[in-house]
Amino acid sequence: DQSIQLVSRRFEIQTVGSANKDVVQGPGVTGRQPVLKPGESFEYTSTAPLSVRPMMDKTQVVARMSGEYNFVQLSDDGVTPMTSTPLKAELGAFHFILPEE
Repeated sequence: DQSIQLVSRRFEIQTVGSANKDVVQGPGVTGRQPVLKPGESFEYTSTAPLSVRPMMDKTQVVARMSGEYNFVQLSDDGVTPMTSTPLKAELGAFHFILPEE
C-alpha cells in the first residue's frame, strides 16, 4: 500500500441561468497538498464567489459544480512521486441550493 499526495484540483461552477462556467484550478486545496497514507482522509472548507440572483419562484438551485482532484502515488519514502502522470478522482456534479426561508 502506497501513500498518495493531492497535487491539484480543477472545478467548473455554472450559475443557473448563465451560459458561462467559472473555472477554479490550481495546486492542492486551500494552499495545501496533503499526503495521505492508506486509510487516511483529509477534509477542508473552501468558498467560491457566486453571482446569483435567486429565482426562488422557479428553483432553489443557484449553481452546479463538478470537477476533479489529481493525486500522485508516492514511493516507499513517502516523498518521491512514482510517476509524473497524476491519478484523477472525478467529482460528480452537485448543486448549490438556497435554503427555504
